[in-house]
Amino acid sequence: MSKYKTVFFPYVVWSVVLLLFSYQFIARSSFPTVLNEHFMEYFRLDTTGVGALASCYYWVYTFMQIPAGVIIDKMNVRVAAFLSAAFCALGILLFASTTNCYVAGLGQMILGFGSSFAFLLAIKVIASLFPAKKIPVMTSYTISVGVFGGPVIGGPILSYLIKDFSWVCIIKIFAFIGFVLALVIWLIIPNSKQIRKMDGHIFDSMKTILASRQVWVLALYTTMLYAPLSALGDLWGVSFIKKAYGVDSNVAAFANNMLYIGLVVGTPLLAHLAVLLDSYKKPMIIGVGGAAICMAIVLFGNLPLEVFFVLFFMLGCGCGAVLAYPLAVSLFPNSISAAVTGFVNMASMVSGVILMPLIGYIINMSWDGKMENGVKIYDLNDFRLGLIPVLVFLVLGVILSFMVKDRSLKESH
Repeated sequence: MSKYKTVFFPYVVWSVVLLLFSYQFIARSSFPTVLNEHFMEYFRLDTTGVGALASCYYWVYTFMQIPAGVIIDKMNVRVAAFLSAAFCALGILLFASTTNCYVAGLGQMILGFGSSFAFLLAIKVIASLFPAKKIPVMTSYTISVGVFGGPVIGGPILSYLIKDFSWVCIIKIFAFIGFVLALVIWLIIPNSKQIRKMDGHIFDSMKTILASRQVWVLALYTTMLYAPLSALGDLWGVSFIKKAYGVDSNVAAFANNMLYIGLVVGTPLLAHLAVLLDSYKKPMIIGVGGAAICMAIVLFGNLPLEVFFVLFFMLGCGCGAVLAYPLAVSLFPNSISAAVTGFVNMASMVSGVILMPLIGYIINMSWDGKMENGVKIYDLNDFRLGLIPVLVFLVLGVILSFMVKDRSLKESH
Protein backbone atom coordinates (compact mmCIF):
# COMPACT_ATOMS: atom_id res chain seq x y z
CA MET A 1 0.00 0.00 0.00
CA SER A 2 2.85 2.38 0.80
CA LYS A 3 4.36 1.69 -2.64
CA TYR A 4 1.05 2.57 -4.26
CA LYS A 5 0.92 5.86 -2.38
CA THR A 6 4.49 6.84 -3.18
CA VAL A 7 4.89 5.52 -6.74
CA PHE A 8 1.54 4.86 -8.42
CA PHE A 9 -0.90 7.10 -6.59
CA PRO A 10 0.27 10.42 -8.14
CA TYR A 11 0.10 8.98 -11.66
CA VAL A 12 -3.34 7.41 -11.13
CA VAL A 13 -4.85 10.70 -9.92
CA TRP A 14 -3.06 12.68 -12.64
CA SER A 15 -4.25 10.26 -15.37
CA VAL A 16 -7.91 10.54 -14.36
CA VAL A 17 -7.78 14.34 -14.25
CA LEU A 18 -5.98 14.23 -17.59
CA LEU A 19 -8.98 12.40 -19.11
CA LEU A 20 -11.18 15.26 -17.96
CA PHE A 21 -8.82 17.84 -19.47
CA SER A 22 -8.78 15.99 -22.79
CA TYR A 23 -12.58 15.56 -22.80
CA GLN A 24 -13.32 19.25 -22.40
CA PHE A 25 -10.61 20.08 -24.95
CA ILE A 26 -12.52 18.15 -27.62
CA ALA A 27 -15.72 20.03 -26.82
CA ARG A 28 -14.18 23.47 -26.79
CA SER A 29 -11.90 23.02 -29.81
CA SER A 30 -12.89 20.22 -32.18
CA PHE A 31 -16.63 20.93 -32.18
CA PRO A 32 -16.58 24.64 -33.12
CA THR A 33 -13.64 24.22 -35.51
CA VAL A 34 -14.95 21.26 -37.52
CA LEU A 35 -18.64 22.21 -37.25
CA ASN A 36 -18.19 25.96 -37.76
CA GLU A 37 -20.10 26.10 -41.04
CA HIS A 38 -22.73 23.65 -39.76
CA PHE A 39 -23.40 26.04 -36.86
CA MET A 40 -23.76 28.97 -39.29
CA GLU A 41 -26.39 27.09 -41.28
CA TYR A 42 -28.14 25.42 -38.32
CA PHE A 43 -28.47 28.58 -36.20
CA ARG A 44 -28.67 30.95 -39.23
CA LEU A 45 -25.65 33.01 -38.14
CA ASP A 46 -22.96 34.97 -39.98
CA THR A 47 -19.28 35.00 -38.92
CA THR A 48 -19.94 37.67 -36.29
CA GLY A 49 -22.74 35.58 -34.80
CA VAL A 50 -20.86 32.29 -34.75
CA GLY A 51 -17.85 34.09 -33.26
CA ALA A 52 -20.08 35.48 -30.51
CA LEU A 53 -21.62 32.02 -29.93
CA ALA A 54 -18.20 30.41 -29.55
CA SER A 55 -17.02 33.23 -27.27
CA CYS A 56 -19.85 32.46 -24.78
CA TYR A 57 -17.69 29.54 -23.65
CA TYR A 58 -14.63 31.75 -23.26
CA TRP A 59 -16.39 34.48 -21.30
CA VAL A 60 -17.38 32.06 -18.54
CA TYR A 61 -14.23 29.93 -18.76
CA THR A 62 -12.02 33.01 -18.55
CA PHE A 63 -13.66 34.74 -15.64
CA MET A 64 -14.13 31.50 -13.70
CA GLN A 65 -10.39 30.79 -13.62
CA ILE A 66 -9.58 32.59 -10.36
CA PRO A 67 -12.76 31.42 -8.55
CA ALA A 68 -12.18 27.88 -9.82
CA GLY A 69 -8.57 27.98 -8.63
CA VAL A 70 -9.63 29.17 -5.19
CA ILE A 71 -12.36 26.51 -4.99
CA ILE A 72 -9.86 23.76 -5.89
CA ASP A 73 -7.31 25.03 -3.35
CA LYS A 74 -9.97 25.13 -0.64
CA MET A 75 -12.04 22.10 -1.69
CA ASN A 76 -11.70 18.37 -2.15
CA VAL A 77 -10.14 17.59 -5.57
CA ARG A 78 -12.43 14.58 -6.03
CA VAL A 79 -15.59 16.67 -5.65
CA ALA A 80 -14.28 19.47 -7.87
CA ALA A 81 -13.34 17.03 -10.66
CA PHE A 82 -16.72 15.25 -10.46
CA LEU A 83 -18.66 18.51 -10.72
CA SER A 84 -16.40 19.70 -13.54
CA ALA A 85 -17.16 16.63 -15.67
CA ALA A 86 -20.89 16.76 -14.88
CA PHE A 87 -21.24 20.44 -15.85
CA CYS A 88 -19.25 19.87 -19.06
CA ALA A 89 -21.62 17.08 -20.07
CA LEU A 90 -24.69 19.13 -19.15
CA GLY A 91 -23.55 22.11 -21.22
CA ILE A 92 -22.80 19.92 -24.25
CA LEU A 93 -26.20 18.20 -23.98
CA LEU A 94 -28.06 21.53 -23.79
CA PHE A 95 -26.19 22.89 -26.82
CA ALA A 96 -27.14 19.83 -28.90
CA SER A 97 -30.77 19.88 -27.77
CA THR A 98 -31.85 23.26 -29.16
CA THR A 99 -32.15 25.20 -32.40
CA ASN A 100 -32.20 28.51 -30.54
CA CYS A 101 -28.82 30.24 -30.68
CA TYR A 102 -29.41 31.91 -27.28
CA VAL A 103 -30.08 28.58 -25.56
CA ALA A 104 -27.05 27.17 -27.37
CA GLY A 105 -25.05 30.08 -25.97
CA LEU A 106 -26.23 29.13 -22.48
CA GLY A 107 -25.01 25.59 -23.13
CA GLN A 108 -21.63 27.00 -24.12
CA MET A 109 -21.54 28.97 -20.86
CA ILE A 110 -22.31 25.87 -18.77
CA LEU A 111 -19.58 24.00 -20.66
CA GLY A 112 -17.22 26.89 -19.98
CA PHE A 113 -18.03 26.70 -16.27
CA GLY A 114 -17.31 22.97 -16.10
CA SER A 115 -14.18 23.22 -18.24
CA SER A 116 -12.73 26.02 -16.11
CA PHE A 117 -11.69 23.49 -13.44
CA ALA A 118 -9.99 20.89 -15.67
CA PHE A 119 -6.51 22.30 -16.29
CA LEU A 120 -6.29 23.79 -12.78
CA LEU A 121 -7.08 20.39 -11.28
CA ALA A 122 -4.22 18.85 -13.26
CA ILE A 123 -1.74 21.50 -12.09
CA LYS A 124 -2.96 21.16 -8.48
CA VAL A 125 -2.35 17.40 -8.59
CA ILE A 126 1.09 17.86 -10.18
CA ALA A 127 2.20 20.56 -7.75
CA SER A 128 0.98 18.56 -4.74
CA LEU A 129 2.01 15.01 -5.63
CA PHE A 130 5.19 15.37 -7.71
CA PRO A 131 8.67 16.73 -6.84
CA ALA A 132 9.23 20.40 -7.72
CA LYS A 133 11.82 19.58 -10.39
CA LYS A 134 9.22 17.47 -12.27
CA ILE A 135 6.53 20.17 -12.41
CA PRO A 136 7.58 21.80 -15.74
CA VAL A 137 7.85 18.46 -17.57
CA MET A 138 4.64 17.03 -16.04
CA THR A 139 2.81 20.24 -16.97
CA SER A 140 4.05 19.89 -20.54
CA TYR A 141 2.91 16.25 -20.67
CA THR A 142 -0.51 17.31 -19.37
CA ILE A 143 -0.96 19.78 -22.19
CA SER A 144 0.50 17.45 -24.83
CA VAL A 145 -1.53 14.38 -23.87
CA GLY A 146 -4.69 16.43 -23.37
CA VAL A 147 -4.35 18.10 -26.74
CA PHE A 148 -3.41 14.84 -28.47
CA GLY A 149 -6.50 13.12 -27.13
CA GLY A 150 -8.62 16.18 -27.89
CA PRO A 151 -8.22 18.16 -31.11
CA VAL A 152 -5.57 15.91 -32.70
CA ILE A 153 -7.68 12.75 -32.40
CA GLY A 154 -11.13 14.25 -31.87
CA GLY A 155 -11.06 16.63 -34.86
CA PRO A 156 -10.36 14.04 -37.59
CA ILE A 157 -12.74 11.50 -36.03
CA LEU A 158 -15.50 14.10 -35.88
CA SER A 159 -14.85 15.12 -39.51
CA TYR A 160 -15.16 11.46 -40.52
CA LEU A 161 -18.31 10.77 -38.48
CA ILE A 162 -20.32 13.73 -39.72
CA LYS A 163 -20.20 12.24 -43.22
CA ASP A 164 -22.57 9.45 -42.14
CA PHE A 165 -24.19 10.69 -38.92
CA SER A 166 -25.96 13.79 -37.69
CA TRP A 167 -23.59 16.12 -35.83
CA VAL A 168 -26.37 16.72 -33.29
CA CYS A 169 -26.52 12.99 -32.50
CA ILE A 170 -22.72 12.80 -32.19
CA ILE A 171 -22.62 15.67 -29.71
CA LYS A 172 -25.39 14.12 -27.59
CA ILE A 173 -23.46 10.84 -27.40
CA PHE A 174 -20.39 12.82 -26.38
CA ALA A 175 -22.41 14.43 -23.60
CA PHE A 176 -23.38 10.97 -22.30
CA ILE A 177 -19.67 10.02 -22.23
CA GLY A 178 -19.11 13.06 -20.01
CA PHE A 179 -21.62 11.81 -17.43
CA VAL A 180 -19.88 8.42 -17.44
CA LEU A 181 -16.53 10.18 -16.92
CA ALA A 182 -17.97 12.00 -13.89
CA LEU A 183 -18.89 8.63 -12.38
CA VAL A 184 -15.42 7.22 -13.10
CA ILE A 185 -13.83 10.24 -11.40
CA TRP A 186 -15.95 9.74 -8.30
CA LEU A 187 -15.06 6.04 -8.08
CA ILE A 188 -11.31 6.32 -8.76
CA ILE A 189 -10.03 9.57 -7.22
CA PRO A 190 -9.72 9.08 -3.46
CA ASN A 191 -9.74 11.67 -0.73
CA SER A 192 -6.08 12.49 -0.10
CA LYS A 193 -4.35 14.59 2.51
CA GLN A 194 -1.31 14.75 0.21
CA ILE A 195 -3.08 17.38 -1.87
CA ARG A 196 -2.55 20.46 0.26
CA LYS A 197 -5.37 22.92 0.78
CA MET A 198 -5.14 26.68 1.10
CA ASP A 199 -4.23 27.47 4.71
CA GLY A 200 -4.81 31.20 5.01
CA HIS A 201 -7.62 33.51 4.05
CA ILE A 202 -8.62 33.56 0.37
CA PHE A 203 -8.20 37.32 0.05
CA ASP A 204 -4.73 37.25 1.62
CA SER A 205 -3.63 34.61 -0.89
CA MET A 206 -5.07 36.52 -3.84
CA LYS A 207 -3.49 39.76 -2.63
CA THR A 208 -0.10 38.02 -2.60
CA ILE A 209 -0.62 36.72 -6.13
CA LEU A 210 -1.88 40.00 -7.59
CA ALA A 211 0.95 42.00 -5.97
CA SER A 212 3.55 40.04 -7.95
CA ARG A 213 4.78 41.95 -11.03
CA GLN A 214 6.18 38.75 -12.50
CA VAL A 215 2.82 36.99 -12.34
CA TRP A 216 1.31 39.82 -14.38
CA VAL A 217 4.10 39.56 -16.98
CA LEU A 218 3.62 35.78 -17.21
CA ALA A 219 -0.16 36.15 -17.44
CA LEU A 220 0.07 38.64 -20.30
CA TYR A 221 2.66 36.46 -22.03
CA THR A 222 0.26 33.50 -22.04
CA THR A 223 -2.49 35.76 -23.44
CA MET A 224 -0.34 36.55 -26.46
CA LEU A 225 1.04 33.02 -26.85
CA TYR A 226 -2.42 31.42 -26.90
CA ALA A 227 -3.73 33.67 -29.69
CA PRO A 228 -3.15 31.22 -32.62
CA LEU A 229 -4.78 28.37 -30.71
CA SER A 230 -7.90 30.30 -29.75
CA ALA A 231 -8.29 32.08 -33.09
CA LEU A 232 -7.20 29.42 -35.59
CA GLY A 233 -7.24 26.13 -33.69
CA ASP A 234 -10.51 26.68 -31.86
CA LEU A 235 -12.60 28.44 -34.51
CA TRP A 236 -11.35 30.05 -37.74
CA GLY A 237 -8.58 27.68 -38.87
CA VAL A 238 -10.63 25.24 -40.95
CA SER A 239 -12.57 28.00 -42.73
CA PHE A 240 -9.35 29.91 -43.48
CA ILE A 241 -7.60 26.84 -44.90
CA LYS A 242 -10.60 25.86 -47.04
CA LYS A 243 -10.70 29.35 -48.49
CA ALA A 244 -6.94 29.55 -49.03
CA TYR A 245 -6.53 26.16 -50.74
CA GLY A 246 -9.98 25.15 -51.94
CA VAL A 247 -9.86 21.84 -50.07
CA ASP A 248 -12.74 19.98 -48.40
CA SER A 249 -13.49 19.95 -44.69
CA ASN A 250 -11.52 16.75 -44.02
CA VAL A 251 -8.29 18.05 -45.52
CA ALA A 252 -8.77 21.45 -43.90
CA ALA A 253 -9.41 19.86 -40.49
CA PHE A 254 -6.28 17.72 -40.85
CA ALA A 255 -4.22 20.77 -41.86
CA ASN A 256 -5.63 22.73 -38.93
CA ASN A 257 -4.73 19.87 -36.60
CA MET A 258 -1.08 20.33 -37.54
CA LEU A 259 -1.26 23.29 -35.16
CA TYR A 260 -2.16 20.94 -32.31
CA ILE A 261 0.26 18.22 -33.40
CA GLY A 262 2.96 20.88 -33.23
CA LEU A 263 1.74 21.82 -29.76
CA VAL A 264 1.89 18.16 -28.68
CA VAL A 265 5.51 17.93 -29.85
CA GLY A 266 6.67 21.42 -28.93
CA THR A 267 5.36 21.54 -25.35
CA PRO A 268 7.50 18.71 -23.92
CA LEU A 269 10.37 19.59 -26.26
CA LEU A 270 10.58 23.14 -24.90
CA ALA A 271 10.08 21.87 -21.32
CA HIS A 272 13.03 19.49 -21.68
CA LEU A 273 15.02 22.34 -23.27
CA ALA A 274 14.26 24.39 -20.16
CA VAL A 275 15.65 21.55 -18.02
CA LEU A 276 18.73 21.29 -20.24
CA LEU A 277 19.39 25.05 -20.14
CA ASP A 278 18.21 25.36 -16.52
CA SER A 279 16.14 28.32 -17.70
CA TYR A 280 12.47 29.11 -18.11
CA LYS A 281 13.04 32.35 -20.06
CA LYS A 282 15.14 31.18 -23.01
CA PRO A 283 12.67 28.54 -24.30
CA MET A 284 9.84 31.04 -23.82
CA ILE A 285 11.61 33.55 -26.09
CA ILE A 286 12.39 30.88 -28.67
CA GLY A 287 8.80 29.62 -28.69
CA VAL A 288 6.88 32.87 -29.06
CA GLY A 289 9.49 34.32 -31.45
CA GLY A 290 9.24 31.31 -33.74
CA ALA A 291 5.45 31.41 -33.57
CA ALA A 292 5.39 35.07 -34.64
CA ILE A 293 7.59 34.37 -37.66
CA CYS A 294 5.48 31.38 -38.74
CA MET A 295 2.23 33.33 -38.34
CA ALA A 296 3.52 36.16 -40.53
CA ILE A 297 4.45 33.70 -43.30
CA VAL A 298 1.10 31.88 -43.00
CA LEU A 299 -0.82 35.14 -43.38
CA PHE A 300 1.10 36.81 -46.18
CA GLY A 301 2.84 33.98 -48.04
CA ASN A 302 1.35 32.19 -51.05
CA LEU A 303 2.57 28.73 -50.16
CA PRO A 304 2.00 25.18 -51.41
CA LEU A 305 -0.29 23.19 -49.13
CA GLU A 306 2.61 20.92 -48.08
CA VAL A 307 4.64 23.93 -46.89
CA PHE A 308 1.57 25.28 -45.11
CA PHE A 309 1.32 21.98 -43.19
CA VAL A 310 4.91 22.39 -41.99
CA LEU A 311 4.40 26.02 -41.00
CA PHE A 312 1.24 25.23 -39.02
CA PHE A 313 3.16 22.46 -37.27
CA MET A 314 5.99 24.88 -36.40
CA LEU A 315 3.48 27.50 -35.27
CA GLY A 316 2.02 24.93 -32.88
CA CYS A 317 5.50 24.03 -31.62
CA GLY A 318 6.13 27.67 -30.77
CA CYS A 319 2.81 27.90 -28.90
CA GLY A 320 4.11 25.02 -26.76
CA ALA A 321 6.27 27.48 -24.79
CA VAL A 322 3.84 27.26 -21.86
CA LEU A 323 6.55 27.47 -19.21
CA ALA A 324 4.80 30.50 -17.75
CA TYR A 325 2.55 28.09 -15.83
CA PRO A 326 5.21 26.15 -13.90
CA LEU A 327 7.26 29.33 -13.49
CA ALA A 328 4.30 31.09 -11.88
CA VAL A 329 3.60 28.08 -9.65
CA SER A 330 7.25 28.01 -8.53
CA LEU A 331 6.93 31.53 -7.11
CA PHE A 332 4.33 30.55 -4.50
CA PRO A 333 3.51 27.75 -1.98
CA ASN A 334 1.87 24.58 -3.37
CA SER A 335 -1.21 25.25 -1.27
CA ILE A 336 -2.26 28.07 -3.64
CA SER A 337 -0.98 26.49 -6.88
CA ALA A 338 -4.46 26.23 -8.43
CA ALA A 339 -5.26 29.89 -7.69
CA VAL A 340 -1.95 31.01 -9.25
CA THR A 341 -2.54 28.82 -12.30
CA GLY A 342 -6.10 30.11 -12.52
CA PHE A 343 -4.92 33.70 -12.70
CA VAL A 344 -2.36 32.97 -15.44
CA ASN A 345 -4.80 30.76 -17.35
CA MET A 346 -7.52 33.39 -17.10
CA ALA A 347 -5.22 35.77 -18.91
CA SER A 348 -4.48 33.21 -21.62
CA MET A 349 -8.19 32.80 -22.31
CA VAL A 350 -8.63 36.53 -22.79
CA SER A 351 -7.20 36.02 -26.27
CA GLY A 352 -10.22 33.87 -27.16
CA VAL A 353 -12.70 36.30 -25.65
CA ILE A 354 -11.18 39.17 -27.65
CA LEU A 355 -10.10 37.49 -30.88
CA MET A 356 -13.02 35.16 -31.70
CA PRO A 357 -15.64 37.90 -32.09
CA LEU A 358 -13.09 40.51 -33.27
CA ILE A 359 -11.89 38.34 -36.15
CA GLY A 360 -15.48 37.51 -37.09
CA TYR A 361 -16.33 41.22 -37.02
CA ILE A 362 -13.37 42.20 -39.23
CA ILE A 363 -14.12 39.41 -41.72
CA ASN A 364 -17.75 40.47 -41.85
CA MET A 365 -16.85 44.17 -42.28
CA SER A 366 -14.67 43.37 -45.31
CA TRP A 367 -17.38 41.15 -46.88
CA ASP A 368 -18.23 42.20 -50.48
CA GLY A 369 -21.94 41.30 -50.30
CA LYS A 370 -21.82 37.87 -51.98
CA MET A 371 -24.34 35.30 -50.69
CA GLU A 372 -25.24 31.69 -51.47
CA ASN A 373 -28.38 29.94 -50.17
CA GLY A 374 -28.89 32.74 -47.68
CA VAL A 375 -25.36 32.37 -46.23
CA LYS A 376 -22.66 35.03 -46.62
CA ILE A 377 -19.63 34.02 -48.71
CA TYR A 378 -16.22 35.43 -47.72
CA ASP A 379 -12.99 35.49 -49.73
CA LEU A 380 -9.38 34.81 -48.72
CA ASN A 381 -8.46 38.48 -48.24
CA ASP A 382 -11.35 38.83 -45.76
CA PHE A 383 -9.79 36.08 -43.64
CA ARG A 384 -6.26 37.45 -43.97
CA LEU A 385 -7.37 40.86 -42.79
CA GLY A 386 -9.36 39.34 -39.94
CA LEU A 387 -6.42 37.26 -38.70
CA ILE A 388 -3.89 40.13 -38.50
CA PRO A 389 -4.68 40.67 -34.76
CA VAL A 390 -3.25 37.19 -34.09
CA LEU A 391 0.13 38.31 -35.44
CA VAL A 392 -0.05 41.51 -33.38
CA PHE A 393 -0.64 39.44 -30.22
CA LEU A 394 2.40 37.25 -30.95
CA VAL A 395 4.67 40.27 -31.51
CA LEU A 396 3.56 41.64 -28.14
CA GLY A 397 4.34 38.21 -26.68
CA VAL A 398 7.92 38.46 -27.94
CA ILE A 399 8.31 41.81 -26.16
CA LEU A 400 6.86 40.38 -22.92
CA SER A 401 9.13 37.32 -23.03
CA PHE A 402 12.18 39.56 -22.60
CA MET A 403 10.56 41.07 -19.49
CA VAL A 404 10.35 37.67 -17.73
CA LYS A 405 12.64 37.31 -14.72
CA ASP A 406 14.36 33.94 -15.16
CA ARG A 407 14.54 31.31 -12.44
CA SER A 408 16.51 28.10 -12.09
CA LEU A 409 14.47 24.92 -12.35
CA LYS A 410 16.54 23.54 -9.48
CA GLU A 411 14.97 26.01 -7.08
CA SER A 412 12.32 24.29 -4.96
CA HIS A 413 9.10 25.78 -3.65
